[in-house]
Amino acid sequence: MTDQHWSSTQDKDERGLRERGQTESLRRVPLSRILGSDREIVIEFNGADYRLRITRNQKLILTK
Repeated sequence: MTDQHWSSTQDKDERGLRERGQTESLRRVPLSRILGSDREIVIEFNGADYRLRITRNQKLILTK
């Protein structure tokens, strides 16, 4: 994703948050910081495991 596309996407996302009355101070974390070089991780939450993965079609899926 180019910097220009990222900026326009980020602006669009922030406008959407404002329109829904949500705060603009949400923390934004790049997926690469979460997944590193992996395409899939397991997240433990409230004693349950959730699988976060990138599909072949570059979609992000979270399953229990």
